Amino acid sequence: MLSLTHVLEWRASVTRDHAALGDHRGAVLTFGELAAAAERAAAGYAAAGVREGDVVPIVARNSVRWAVAFFGLIRAGALPAAVNWRLAAPELGGLLDLARPAAVVTDEACAPLVEAALSASAAGAAARDAGAPGAAGAAGDAGVTVLRLEDEPAAGPPPERPVARLRGPEPALLLHTSGTTGRPKLVPVTHEQLIGAVTFLKLEVPEAVPGARHLSALPLFHVAGLANLVYTVFTGGHLHVLGGFDTAAFVDELAARRIQLTQLVPTLIRAVTEEVRSRATPPDLGDLVEVVYGASPIDPALLGLAVETLGCRFRQNYASTETGPLPVTTLPPEDHDPARGLLGTAGRPSLGWEVRLGEFGEVQVRGAAPFLGYWNDPDATREVMTGDGFYRTGDIGTIGAGGHLTIVDRLKDMIVTGGENVYPAEVESVLAAHPGVREAAVFGVPDERWGETVHAAVVRAGESPDAGPLDAPSLTAWARERLAGFKCPTGITFVPELPRNATGKIVKTALRERHWAGRGRRVS
Repeated sequence: MLSLTHVLEWRASVTRDHAALGDHRGAVLTFGELAAAAERAAAGYAAAGVREGDVVPIVARNSVRWAVAFFGLIRAGALPAAVNWRLAAPELGGLLDLARPAAVVTDEACAPLVEAALSASAAGAAARDAGAPGAAGAAGDAGVTVLRLEDEPAAGPPPERPVARLRGPEPALLLHTSGTTGRPKLVPVTHEQLIGAVTFLKLEVPEAVPGARHLSALPLFHVAGLANLVYTVFTGGHLHVLGGFDTAAFVDELAARRIQLTQLVPTLIRAVTEEVRSRATPPDLGDLVEVVYGASPIDPALLGLAVETLGCRFRQNYASTETGPLPVTTLPPEDHDPARGLLGTAGRPSLGWEVRLGEFGEVQVRGAAPFLGYWNDPDATREVMTGDGFYRTGDIGTIGAGGHLTIVDRLKDMIVTGGENVYPAEVESVLAAHPGVREAAVFGVPDERWGETVHAAVVRAGESPDAGPLDAPSLTAWARERLAGFKCPTGITFVPELPRNATGKIVKTALRERHWAGRGRRVS
C-alpha cells in the first residue's frame, strides 16, 4: 500500500514543522503545510471534474506550486504527466494527443503555450474517449479543462481515497521522451520505482537526514529533478528549487543557503566550476557534501577539476527516462579518485539491476521495478524490449574486469545537449518540410558549454517560389517556430549531396568526422 501519498502524510506526521520546500519566488512550506496544501488541491481538482484515472499534464516551471499540484493530483487518484515547458506548441499538441488528458495544469508563463497546443491538437477539440487507458469514466465530457497553478482551489470536501491507485506497483505519474521517429512517448513511473530509488540513495548518502539542505535547478519534469523532490520529502530534507539555471545565482545560493546536497548535469558542472574559479573572492562552499550528476558523458579532465574546485564528493548515476529514477549504474565518490582510472566509466550496477551487453555491445538492463512499457504504444514497447525482459538502452558499452560499465557510443544518433535529449529524425523531419530543402541530415557536434549542439547538413531544393533563396538564418527561424530551442540547429552546412552507402542510407559518420576528429569520441 506504500505510495507517494502515504510517504508525504507520514513525513508530515513526524516532521510537521520542518521546512520542506522553498522556491525562487520566496514561497516556503513546512511538511505539514505541504500535506495540507496537497489535500486542498486534490479537493479542488475533484471539484473541477478530475476523476480517478484521468491523465493530467503539468506544464509549468519549477515552483512550490508545481509540487503541490503533483502531490494533489496523485491524492485525487489522477495520473500527473510531468511535461517539458520548453516544447514548441506543435510538439506539445502531439504529446497531449497521446496522453488524452482530462485537464492540463499550467502557470501564467506557460498558459499561452498550452492554449496554442490545445488549439492545434485533437485533444483540445475532441471528447475524452470512454474506456481509453487513463480516461476511465470520461464518457460525455468534451474538451480539456485548463487549470492554473496561481488559482486557489475550489473549496470542497477531499475526494475519497483512490485505494486502487495508491499502491506501490501502480503508476504514480507519466514522464515523456521523444522517439527517434519524432513521435513522443510517455513512460509510466510507479510508486515503488520512486520509493525504491530514494531508499537506495538514502543508503548511499548518510547525510540525507531531516533538515538537510538541498538545492535543485533541474526541471521537475525530468526524472532526476522529480526524483530529487521525492528524495527530500522521503528523507525529511529541505529542497529549494530554482525556476531556471543562472550560473552566478546558483553559486550564490550554494553559499548563502549553506547547501549540502545538489544535482547537476555535466554542462552545469563546467559552468559552476568556471564561475567559482573566476571569482576573486572564492565563495564559501564548506557545507557542500555531495554533487550527483548524470544525463550525459563528462570529460574526465573536467570532472577532476570540478572535484578539486568544489572540494566535495561527486557521484555519477547512469539511467534513462525508461529505466526510471533508480540509477542503473553508480560511480560512487570513492571511485572519483583520478588515480583509480575510473572517471571515464559510468560505475557498477546499482542494487536491483542486471546489466548485460547484447548485439554490437548494446547495453541491456533489467530491474526489480521494471519498465512497464510506453503509454498507449505497444509497438514502440516491443521494439525496445527483449524476449526475456531486458530493456534495450540503445547505448553501446563495455564492461571492465571490475564490473564497471563504460558507455562508448550510441546505437541511435541521439544528441545530448545541455542534458536534453535531441533525436535527429525529429529535427530532420521539420527541416525537410521547408519548401527550400530537398533533404537534411542532423547530428551532434562538440561544444565546450553544452557538450554537444545540433548541426544540420542540408541539400537545397533550389530557389522555391514559396520560400525564395534559402539561407541558414531563415531555415533556423523556420525550425524555431516548430521545435523547442534546444532542438534547433546551431549550425547549418549546405552541401550538394549527402554521403550514402551502397544501400542508400546516409553515412552520418562521414558528416561527423571533421567535427569530432581529435576530440576522443568515436565517429563510427
